[in-house]
Amino acid sequence: MHIDRLLEIMEYLRTSPDGCAWTKEQTHQSLTPYLVEETYETADVIDQGKVNTELRDELGDILLQIVFHAQIAAERKTFTFDDVAKAIVDKLERRYPTILGNEPNTLKTPQEIDRRWEEIKAEERLRKGVKPDDSILDEISHGLPALVRAAKLKGRASKAGWEWPDVSMLLDKIKEEIEELRAEIETQVIDKERLAAELGDVMFMIVDLARWHGLDAEDALRITNNRFEKRFRYVEQGLKRAGKDFKTSTRAERLALWNEAKSLERQRWAS
Repeated sequence: MHIDRLLEIMEYLRTSPDGCAWTKEQTHQSLTPYLVEETYETADVIDQGKVNTELRDELGDILLQIVFHAQIAAERKTFTFDDVAKAIVDKLERRYPTILGNEPNTLKTPQEIDRRWEEIKAEERLRKGVKPDDSILDEISHGLPALVRAAKLKGRASKAGWEWPDVSMLLDKIKEEIEELRAEIETQVIDKERLAAELGDVMFMIVDLARWHGLDAEDALRITNNRFEKRFRYVEQGLKRAGKDFKTSTRAERLALWNEAKSLERQRWAS
């Protein structure tokens, strides 16, 4: 199998006298940025709809990172790649007792399955020594991207009962936070720390709005980033064709090109 060959290659690169000097000096810590980068690159090709060979290749890059970490752990006699696979198999079997285990398969809706999943996670936390009176937020990593962590914090809180009665109240809260941000901006002397706090409040509520509708704020922002980039490049190219750039063109010329780019997007969505 190709996974066996991949494991052999990584072991050779790390341990053979003829292996790779750069690969040999890597640690779990030094590899962390690469794991994050490969994950985001994979999300990017999915956003762009490149779900054939490009997605295959990006998933391979992520798999390489997993194999890399497993090889380092094996050298330290901590765990192996097979242990990693076994751990996730055990977790899936444990968390799907009605599908993969011995419990009657009576849970049919996503809500019922999610509720049982959370019950099992709570049981796991108890086995790990997390006490019932500890915070339900304790296991949410501080190392997550801020938007992802915000969604997880509010998602966990909502399951405990800290939830908006309806979306209109959430929208009203967003308006309230925006007004507080505006008031901070309009002070005679801006306190950057307080301004950052008010801006963070607005962003947190936007993340919560996305969560309410079952959307991922990180995904939404990544898609918008890509859309902005395409529109901006369209404006750049249009100005170049007219022998101009951003400094020599008028605002009206730039906006006209921007609106052309938006119109083309809508046409593609409609087709």
